Amino acid sequence: MAMSRALQGGIMRHLARLLGLRYTEDLAPLALVAGAALLQWAAYFLVRDPWVAIACATVLLLPQIAVSTAVHNQSHMGMFAGAWANRVLEWVMTLETGMYAAKFRLHHSRGHHLHYTEPERDPSRWIDAGGCRMSRLAYVAHYFLTYDYHVLRIARTCTRLRRRCLWQVAASNLVLAALLFHDPRNALLFFVVPRILVWLNFIHMTYDDHIDLYASDPFKASHTKANRWLNLVFFNNGYHLAHHVRPGLHWSRLPEFHRQIAHRIDVPPSSTPLNRWFR
Repeated sequence: MAMSRALQGGIMRHLARLLGLRYTEDLAPLALVAGAALLQWAAYFLVRDPWVAIACATVLLLPQIAVSTAVHNQSHMGMFAGAWANRVLEWVMTLETGMYAAKFRLHHSRGHHLHYTEPERDPSRWIDAGGCRMSRLAYVAHYFLTYDYHVLRIARTCTRLRRRCLWQVAASNLVLAALLFHDPRNALLFFVVPRILVWLNFIHMTYDDHIDLYASDPFKASHTKANRWLNLVFFNNGYHLAHHVRPGLHWSRLPEFHRQIAHRIDVPPSSTPLNRWFR
């Protein structure tokens, strides 16, 4: 059994090196992205019955939601060692999720990560102008409607990321325009609507990450969802406090880092359903 696991591990490491991946663990999100994209494009070209198309698009939302968390991880550390491979991967993920990695890097890494302990300055703020806690619906609406404004504001000081962002937006919109021209109904069902729904769901899931926490101490400023199954599906995105303490740490290393710093974490229990269910 031990020899079998060692052999399997060796095969996985060899495959990761062959593909140009930085970490063997990225084989899992890469397989998810590739599989979801294959199903998405196959359904667009092959499914003709409208009710079957709606059913397929609905089922596809589940892997696409998981891909959205891979976009977050990709924005911190590209899966591939090569820049062009990362750009192609990000383009594929954009068509699946509506999330542009370059945009996300500006808003999230250059915005949220710098100001998450100051909710009044955070582009992902969970308090309103009066300093009161937003409802989940208000938070999602504010994040969604102000997202491009904050991206443009932050991009003024990030020339390289701004240029990459423009290329990603242009490339994905060009493809979407061609898909809409070729088959408007299937383009809407398999590309346009999922982009909106997956993006809104991702925003909704971030509502619980810092809610009701005003601490400037990073060990007191983020909630953690340590549930095994949640983190298996969402590539350890539940270890949010550990991620903020070490944002450059690869997602596969977050559980172990969380265990190392657990004695320093001092966050009060959260009242939101997601934080209670998956703590």
